[in-house]
Amino acid sequence: MRGWAAEAAWFTIALLTGLVLGSLFDWFTMGLLLGIAPWLAWRVRDLRRFDAWLNHSLGRPPPMYGVPEDLAYRLWRLRRESRNRMQRLTRALRELQQATEALPDAAVLLEGQDSIAWFNRAGADLLGLEQRDLGRALSGLMRSPELVAVLHHAELEGAIEMPSPLADGRTLDVRVIVLTNARRLLLARDVTQVAKLRTVRQDFIANVSHELRTPLTVILGYLEALEDDTEADVLRSTLQRMQRPATRMKTLVEDLLLLSRLDSTSPTGSDTGSEVNVPALLRRITTEAGALVTDNHRIELEIDLELRLVGVERELQSALSNLIVNAIRYSPDGGVIGIRWCQDGDEARFAVSDQGIGVAEEHVPRLTERFYRVDVGRSRDAGGTGLGLAIVKHVLRRHDSELQVVSRPGQGSTFSCNFPAARVRRKPLPPPK
Repeated sequence: MRGWAAEAAWFTIALLTGLVLGSLFDWFTMGLLLGIAPWLAWRVRDLRRFDAWLNHSLGRPPPMYGVPEDLAYRLWRLRRESRNRMQRLTRALRELQQATEALPDAAVLLEGQDSIAWFNRAGADLLGLEQRDLGRALSGLMRSPELVAVLHHAELEGAIEMPSPLADGRTLDVRVIVLTNARRLLLARDVTQVAKLRTVRQDFIANVSHELRTPLTVILGYLEALEDDTEADVLRSTLQRMQRPATRMKTLVEDLLLLSRLDSTSPTGSDTGSEVNVPALLRRITTEAGALVTDNHRIELEIDLELRLVGVERELQSALSNLIVNAIRYSPDGGVIGIRWCQDGDEARFAVSDQGIGVAEEHVPRLTERFYRVDVGRSRDAGGTGLGLAIVKHVLRRHDSELQVVSRPGQGSTFSCNFPAARVRRKPLPPPK
């Protein structure tokens, strides 16, 4: 406003001067021209200076007055602030680049489908990328089917493990992070030692379990034979006390073997598994679990008889059986166990609820950890190994699902899971004869 006020003041002075000259000479037009002409020449000079400064200089504006001066100083301040911001941004980008270059993990910026726009030093070390690879498709450089699937399907999340494309025996943990619709960031980490330790652990558990299973089977066989042959109550009671821990140990060994197999084998996809008759499977599980049901227990079934699931029947039987048996074991006399298998939108939902002691909220996140027990004594008395829910978690993950737990102490628990639409099949029942 200051520039416009000064401009108006000088224009007013020029106009009044012209009017005075016009009145003196009785020629108002000539007087106005003589008064305004110097002001116009002055404005033209300042405008030319402003134009020259604007096009050829970044320094302070030259001497001007009025509106050109005001505009020039505003632009100069904006340029200075912009230059300072640009310098700060450049420093931040330089520091960020130095940080990413120092990272032990590979970072690769992808544009479009999977065109390489940038990578750090670790990207060259772990993935074998070179400067000439910029602009090339990453999927054309690394022939990993898992990586190609992640790159070409934005809905796939999580990390995958793949061998290093350098074929040097290293194992990489790779994940893709979506930045924008056109940009993604690929991160790769060397997990060779972790993979080796996992393999050693799996081999150890598998070998020890195999070595224990055979003698345990023999011991249990002899104990059962002795129990059948003996008539003395004292001896029979002793044999039964020996049989219970041996049976528990055999169950533990079998659970360890199952977990080892789940850890070491690849899951089946929705296009490679077989169609499992879940209603028939649930009927079989509830029949086998009938030995645990007392006269006061009541099992309520709500099953969609047409609903099927693509997966591995043996694995699903293990997971669903663990959930149903747990609900029965921890339900008090008179308790109701509800088992539900139904359509949930495009998905299939399984849920089992009980009226047992429930689980406090702080214990729920750890329920699927191996050997984690809320109440150690009660769990052992009920015959649990501490591995049941860990098996459930692994099986559900292999079938693109996850366990959901809702529980309140003293009010019971509900364990449920949803299976994605890609695994759901519906088979109409034959018409009654």
